[in-house]
Amino acid sequence: MTVSYNQSISTSRPWTFVGLFFRWRGSVWKAVWMQYVAWLGLYFAVSAIYRFLLNPVQRVFFVSIVDYANSRMTYIPLDLMLGFFVAGVLRRFWYLYNIIGWMDNIALMTALYIRGTSEKARQYRRNIVRYSQLTQVLIFRDLSMKARKRFPTLDTVAAAGFMMPHEKENFDQIQYNYNKYFLPFNWAWALIYNARLEGFIESDYYVTVLSEEVRKFRTDLAWLCNYDWVPLPMIYPTIVCLAVHIYFLVCVVARQYVEGSKNEMIDLVFPFMTSIQFVLYMGWLKVAEGLLNPWGEDDDDFETNMLIDRNFAMGLKIVDDGYGRTPELRKDDFWDDDWVPLYSEASAHEKRYHRREGSLAHIKLPRSVSQVRMVPRNTERRSSSVKERIVKIKPEEMSKKSSLTDMLRPSSLLNMSKNLSQGNDLEGTGKRDMATSPTTPQEYPLHTLSPETPTDRRSDV
Repeated sequence: MTVSYNQSISTSRPWTFVGLFFRWRGSVWKAVWMQYVAWLGLYFAVSAIYRFLLNPVQRVFFVSIVDYANSRMTYIPLDLMLGFFVAGVLRRFWYLYNIIGWMDNIALMTALYIRGTSEKARQYRRNIVRYSQLTQVLIFRDLSMKARKRFPTLDTVAAAGFMMPHEKENFDQIQYNYNKYFLPFNWAWALIYNARLEGFIESDYYVTVLSEEVRKFRTDLAWLCNYDWVPLPMIYPTIVCLAVHIYFLVCVVARQYVEGSKNEMIDLVFPFMTSIQFVLYMGWLKVAEGLLNPWGEDDDDFETNMLIDRNFAMGLKIVDDGYGRTPELRKDDFWDDDWVPLYSEASAHEKRYHRREGSLAHIKLPRSVSQVRMVPRNTERRSSSVKERIVKIKPEEMSKKSSLTDMLRPSSLLNMSKNLSQGNDLEGTGKRDMATSPTTPQEYPLHTLSPETPTDRRSDV
């Protein structure tokens, strides 16, 4: 399985990833070191020929070759090719992992819907899980080299307890040219049907739910087979791999330190910058090569044997030892009290976490607004008998900021009443409002904010 390093990078610091550079398993160094050593050997061989074996005329010709190759290195679009290729392979890898098959749902639904503590009920529950797991073992044998080494023959599958001797005989009786992955699922669905007939399942709906979980598990395993039967077209990984290797093969000549070149360089003997480029690009290619077929024995391939053991142990534990062990129903500790979150003493002094809320949840009305008038839109005034509503503003709904802060934000919709223009065309309406609703400096009337009756009052919205 993919090498785990989450604990090492649990907290982001400037030196977090530095520790990963010194790991070997799953590292870029392990992936590229053999090709890098071979490339360096070829590079120094060409360098030695240029420095010690060529005469002056041959050196001039070699310099022209170096300049020609170095000026045309951009003809190979490595960034574009590697970017698309690695992205496609990574999506494929994660999809395969998501459908690799987990036994938990089948086991949980089996324990929920097949009731009873009798030996027959236990047999139903355990065998449904075992038959489902048997199919995964049969498929993994045909996909994963690790599983194939563990179960080289069907007899070894039976010897490991996934198939009983009489089931193996039943399995061998069906002979045809294709795989028999369907047979254990047939057995599992037959057990579900029989459990319903014998009353261990109380409803046909429960049969449907349990059968659907088995069907989902079977469908995921079928997709694993489909992706193995139809890989990415061979020309795609071939052309990308060829491009990277040809690029660095050309670099063996193009990146030589030579005298008289158009690009004057310091003779450092060792190709430092090209080595960095080699590790990055070749490591990028190795990412795709390692994930292209995750059923092998690389560091980042799927641990199929671990998954088989985990699924079988978990499934049997759920339907057998975990069945019917529900704790006694009692009142919880906060039955008569408010819930208070408790922390360990060491973590209680850490800074408080931020509550998740909308980005505008903290916006409140200014303190100068005491109530809001709700009115219909102009186009809908005649279609309803409801004309307006007055809503009182509670103190907790008002902003604690001063009015100066509101004045500095004239575009706020909550402060629209403070920033309406006072054109001459509005004077008549304003006077008409004042005539019908006399006020004092401490008391302001309510006005409707609409195109028909604009206002510049500050006491309402």
